Amino acid sequence: KCSLLRDFLPHLFAARARMARLVVLGMLGASHPFAVFAAAPFTLELFPKELAEERGAQCLDHSPAGYYIRVQDPQRWVVFLEGGGLCVETVDCIIRAVDSPTGSSKYWHNHTTPENNHMLTEDSPLNPFANWSHVYLPYCSGDTWLGNSKGPHLTLLGLQMSGHLILETALERLANTTAFAKATEVVLGGTSAGGIGTFHHADWFAEKVGQLAAAAGATAPRVAAFPVEGIFFPAKFPVLYPEFAVGLRQPVDDFFSDWVTGVFSPTWMHAGCLQGAKTKDFEEAHCFDISVMFEYIETPIFVLTNQFDKLMIHDMGICLSCDVESTPTSTAGNYMRFFGQLMDQTLAHFHAARPSAGIFATSEYHHDENFNGFFRDHEKKISGVSLRSAIERWYFHGETTVLLEATCGDAAHPMPCPREATSGTGGFEGASSFRDPLVF
Repeated sequence: KCSLLRDFLPHLFAARARMARLVVLGMLGASHPFAVFAAAPFTLELFPKELAEERGAQCLDHSPAGYYIRVQDPQRWVVFLEGGGLCVETVDCIIRAVDSPTGSSKYWHNHTTPENNHMLTEDSPLNPFANWSHVYLPYCSGDTWLGNSKGPHLTLLGLQMSGHLILETALERLANTTAFAKATEVVLGGTSAGGIGTFHHADWFAEKVGQLAAAAGATAPRVAAFPVEGIFFPAKFPVLYPEFAVGLRQPVDDFFSDWVTGVFSPTWMHAGCLQGAKTKDFEEAHCFDISVMFEYIETPIFVLTNQFDKLMIHDMGICLSCDVESTPTSTAGNYMRFFGQLMDQTLAHFHAARPSAGIFATSEYHHDENFNGFFRDHEKKISGVSLRSAIERWYFHGETTVLLEATCGDAAHPMPCPREATSGTGGFEGASSFRDPLVF
């Protein structure tokens, strides 16, 4: 009886809170379909210190990791991995650990998640998962959720990278303290570095929640993955802009793969891709690259991305002059079009390898910040289909859903579109097929 009360009371209180908000909105006469209202707060659940140490579920500075939770529908859950880049150098990791919520749980607020919440937005009709139970995992390991170490790294002067162990411990903790193990539907999502983690963990996650369900005497839930801006990297990228400008096209992708799987070792990697590396005789480190490992994912997956990723073009590619207003025939414009073509070809490969996978790819020049708005207050459409409708068609109705927003410029010079030229503001709503390759 106590267990039943423990599981039931949070749902009752959450339902009463939502009903109260609806009553207040009715009294105020609120009727705008895209209005956004104050959501019920998350509650921070840090792992007990002893558990965190035993399982290695700790942040860079060895402080206990944990998650934010908002219980709503006890049968349907979203688990969302926060993004926040990669510790590329030791000094970067140290800065995170000493003075940032991306390296230490000491800086986490009790009721407010560290960033905007994408698929966890509660009070927007644009989010098809608004009424599900929400679990938000803050990113404090600097390892794109792939760290698998229970102890300190010598190369990081004693800091720890345990993103995979944090996710594993969170799922087990949820199964032991909530109705999570008896869920009928569970979705894994994440943005940027969390999107990388979502790609890599999709199959493991599905297997893990199935095991937790079996241990609870329940049927394995339906599982799907929704990575947001996690395609690091499109095939044959990064090509650095300074090298592109002098005619070179050789990517430096091995640097990132070797760094993650070497310097930060041990690293958790997708088991199917590791087996593929043995079968097809390529280096296991290449399994870090999403363009390589995607074809090994078996769990249903819906990819959300921008065809012109600003972070990869401007910051990682070092094209500081690249801008949405760059002229198509300028060197910067050529570089942006070059990246867009690589992304288009990568998505075409995804579709060929996994025809059942969903794709929603805008032509905007952003990293992941625009997708947060698409779930909250900006109704993004491609070919007249909103992001919410696209997800519903794919997830709830099993329809093939591959939407690529048409680019601006002409066919020979495809460029990103400014926000005011894209759908959601009464303007551009075109969709394109995968483009024919251009020569750069």
